[in-house]
Amino acid sequence: MPVHKPPRLRPGARIGVIAPAGSVDRAAVAAGVAALRAEGFEAELGANLFQSNGYLAGAAELRARDLLEFFRRPDIDAIFCARGGFGSIQLLPYLQPAQLESPKIFVGYSDITILLNWLRQFCGLVTFHAPMVAMDLARGLSARARKHLWDVLRGEVRQWKVALGEAVKPGRAEGEIAGGCLSLLVTTLGTPYEIDTRGKILFLEDVGEKPYRIERMLTQLQMAGKLAQPAGVLLGDFTDCAGEGPRGLKEIFADLFAAADYPVAMGMQAGHGPENLALPLGAAMALDSRGATLTMLEAPVV
Repeated sequence: MPVHKPPRLRPGARIGVIAPAGSVDRAAVAAGVAALRAEGFEAELGANLFQSNGYLAGAAELRARDLLEFFRRPDIDAIFCARGGFGSIQLLPYLQPAQLESPKIFVGYSDITILLNWLRQFCGLVTFHAPMVAMDLARGLSARARKHLWDVLRGEVRQWKVALGEAVKPGRAEGEIAGGCLSLLVTTLGTPYEIDTRGKILFLEDVGEKPYRIERMLTQLQMAGKLAQPAGVLLGDFTDCAGEGPRGLKEIFADLFAAADYPVAMGMQAGHGPENLALPLGAAMALDSRGATLTMLEAPVV
């Protein structure tokens, strides 16, 4: 599907804040909104942002309504998710690609992985795996993550290069990034919203999963054919995923990708780790696992 890039953020832009998944804390939202305003932006909260149904941020239809309303409104320049949790996949039956044809910056990660990939894959929109309002922004970003995020969204950089860790499989590949939180990606398998990894640089990260669970999910992706034809695999932070036995993540990655004919690299600082660098889904990227770098080759905004 053709790529539709959103307009860059300009001074005074209005950012809509929504909760597509888990219920949100008012104080955390207020702290995150203050961070947005400190960058020179206005913020507007979704009408149903503080709805609650246990751990969910209200009914799925209302959560979808906030997303659609902000995409519809021409005075909303970007949409930032407040947090993850669970629930984004419940919005998809209420969304149609025809309702979301106008490109607009859309930001989130974790459970928002579902929406990031759906918007790119089914609507053609560039999206951003990046810090969220009531999480990272509320806590405060590192100087590097802050500059990285706003330089990208303001269109102030057309290219950047970040250092990675070690190579699992050496090589170089170009393509756009797809993926995000591993445990969310596997929930799309066997549904109409199944992720397409062909020709993509597949980015994977997670939090709080034991090594055997990481291996189980990777094996499921493999058996579903999702590790057969990516351009490459980029492994991010697997936070609090260490095991106590002799078979850790390095051994799992080495075994799972032993026969891969594409580059695989570890060490992208993105996701649930201490430094969450923004990644555009839909812009051309280059993965060099031998040189341990990821390079953005084009601006993801216009």
